[in-house]
Amino acid sequence: MVEKDKRFTLGYDELNDKEFNLVGKKNANLGEMLKAGIPISPGFAVTIHANDQYLVLTGIKEQIRKLIDPPQANIPLEKAQAASKIAMELIESAEMPAAIGDVILADYHKMCEQFGKDCPVAVRSSGAASMPGQMETYLNIRGDKDLIDYVKKCWSSAYNTEAIMYRMNKGMEFLFNIGAGIPKMVNSRVSGIIFTINPINGDMSKISIDASYGLGEAVVSGLVTPDTYLVDKITLDLIKTIKGSKEIQCVYRENASDIVQTEVPEEKRKVQCMTMEEIKELARVGKLIEKYYGKAYDIEFGVDADIPFPQNIIILQVRPESVWSKKEVEAKTEVKKDPMERMLGVMMAGVKLK
Repeated sequence: MVEKDKRFTLGYDELNDKEFNLVGKKNANLGEMLKAGIPISPGFAVTIHANDQYLVLTGIKEQIRKLIDPPQANIPLEKAQAASKIAMELIESAEMPAAIGDVILADYHKMCEQFGKDCPVAVRSSGAASMPGQMETYLNIRGDKDLIDYVKKCWSSAYNTEAIMYRMNKGMEFLFNIGAGIPKMVNSRVSGIIFTINPINGDMSKISIDASYGLGEAVVSGLVTPDTYLVDKITLDLIKTIKGSKEIQCVYRENASDIVQTEVPEEKRKVQCMTMEEIKELARVGKLIEKYYGKAYDIEFGVDADIPFPQNIIILQVRPESVWSKKEVEAKTEVKKDPMERMLGVMMAGVKLK
């Protein structure tokens, strides 16, 4: 049996949140969610070790390392752009070694046996260090060739200009391997975000759900005004509904490995996009996630059109809530300050004003 840290893929059911060094934080979190009974889309992780061995076996690791060696803070934009162009071209153009590609495709073929030929999947970047929004995720990838190509694109996205400059300014290494998550695409009739706190005023007794038609990109990226549902966290009763305009939706492009925007029919815009039972189940799952992790979370979800309720509720990604949690920490820090110190600050401010 190959040790975990030497494997090229790991199933989500083999992971927990402490193993982010093997597969990146997003993948490790999905494994932990599955263990907690939180519904996620089935799939597997391509390991960080696989990324490293890809660079070794293709002979491009040292070429990439030497592009910026040693790392430098405040790197000029032009130098970062030049390094980015070379690194990304090297990674995307090299041939996937069979030792790695065969393992990835074997796991993908198991998914195809369960969900149909050329099962659509996502290829999600998953780094062991937090670099939010700086690496790529690709949606609706179908077939062996596209899957391998987009795994390479995912790896190469660790070398886009923004990611390079972020690492250099943080004193991190230029050479940076990441994991890739390969979950089945959710055929989302509706998608959106659950906040286990009211994001408007920080009320911890409420759960807020933003939802709109189609894939979640429309809500997450702010392309539409979604429906908003405010739910009581204790009783799970719906307190308030704000109907959004929901003008467009993101959907799979037919027989292709990308998504497109289409208009939502007028009659669907006028009605709320979710049933009462779906809203209540989403709130229940959000409450379960908050209880499991012990803090407020924001949670991406999809409601699968191909699966009956309640199995159609799929959690795509979870993140600790940051805005109100940060304010709470700042408030506690302020309270802990010596009252005489605060008074002295006021007095000094008065002196300066004079």
